[in-house]
Amino acid sequence: MRTFTSRSAAGAAALSLALLVTGCSGSDSGSSQAGPVSMEFWGWAPGYDKITAQWNAAHPDIKVTFKQIPSGAKGGYDQMTNAITAGKSPCLAQVTYNDIPSMLVKNALMDITSYASDDTGKYLDWTVAASSAGGKVYGIPVDTGPMALYYRTDLFKKFGITKPPATWDEYAADAAKVRAADKNVAFGTAPQDAYDMAALTWQTGKSWFGTKGSSWRVSIDNPGTQQVAKYWQGLKDKKQVMNNGNAWDPNFDKASEAGKVMTFVNAAWAVPGIKGDLKDLSGKWAVAPMPTWTAGDKASSNSGGSATSVLSGCKTPKKAEQFAAFLSSDPDAVSTGIKVGGLYPASKAGLNNPLLSKGDPYFGGQKIYDVFKESAANIPTTWVVGPTFGQVEADYSDAIGKSTYTQATTTVQQKTIDKIKSLGLSVTGG
Repeated sequence: MRTFTSRSAAGAAALSLALLVTGCSGSDSGSSQAGPVSMEFWGWAPGYDKITAQWNAAHPDIKVTFKQIPSGAKGGYDQMTNAITAGKSPCLAQVTYNDIPSMLVKNALMDITSYASDDTGKYLDWTVAASSAGGKVYGIPVDTGPMALYYRTDLFKKFGITKPPATWDEYAADAAKVRAADKNVAFGTAPQDAYDMAALTWQTGKSWFGTKGSSWRVSIDNPGTQQVAKYWQGLKDKKQVMNNGNAWDPNFDKASEAGKVMTFVNAAWAVPGIKGDLKDLSGKWAVAPMPTWTAGDKASSNSGGSATSVLSGCKTPKKAEQFAAFLSSDPDAVSTGIKVGGLYPASKAGLNNPLLSKGDPYFGGQKIYDVFKESAANIPTTWVVGPTFGQVEADYSDAIGKSTYTQATTTVQQKTIDKIKSLGLSVTGG
């Protein structure tokens, strides 16, 4: 069985390449860090405001002000880079692992290696690699996103489905059964964007990016992605899944409340979304392992997860790193992240947090984090993060709205190659 800490070096190698060919770097400004300081922290994760308050209560000489911004893909990164250009950037920011390379290309992140070297051993190895480039640290890992299947126990009983589907073939069979019984009920939700497609592809063991010599290799249009694309297009064409997001999408929430959607596939961090938006459905949801492509296989996937980075221009990077380490590893901060934000810790010690071993009343008393723990232990180690995920996300979302998943995948493949070339980086396809 693969362990979550046995992440291959491919991701780190790819990030190193991004650093090498773009010349990204960061350094301490050299200014004094003595005396009381004030810093801003920009992010979007639930619970970060409360963790910031915990820090301020324990560190009166280092005040951090949290500012809620849209998620990176919804404009948060643009706000960060615009602030850096204007010389008004915050010291700290939430950056997903997927987006660290592209933020490095923009020279937006500061090298915090000299401050973080004593802290990196606290976190899962692959998250440290994903937050680093060229042997330098550009973020303190916060969380990961092991995937699972969320499902309605009451609706499964209603439609005579005795257990959650263990394979994607079983998922499709259940979807067909529900569609035949009631055309107004969708079995699940269709992929909406690059985040969904990436997570589903990750499970196949195929990666969208890699390196070949001194070049980036783009392989978004690979057999794994096409397998995912054809599968979900088939369900979508048969109207067996709804064409909306999940756990926070108003359309999904409305359908859930009306008993019109039965499942969705997503990460551990979706827990507070469903509990917060669908309070009246407490006791009717459960969590099962993500279906696999082959019976008996346990391969799962990861979606999301982020680090706390120090942005270029920060005058107090040492103290900024101290806050970042607190957010990720302080026991009380980790508990707040789990309880309020549904964050599945990147901290090794955090994985033993008592909250992760308790039954959740909303999920009928189920120990849901046992499912996520198993998922985390079975994530393929082949995924490599590329340097332009923001562009991939925008292009995928646009293409999915205009064409089939298969056509969208081919379109995004070429657009990604073109984008990387435009940055002056060496790139090959396939």
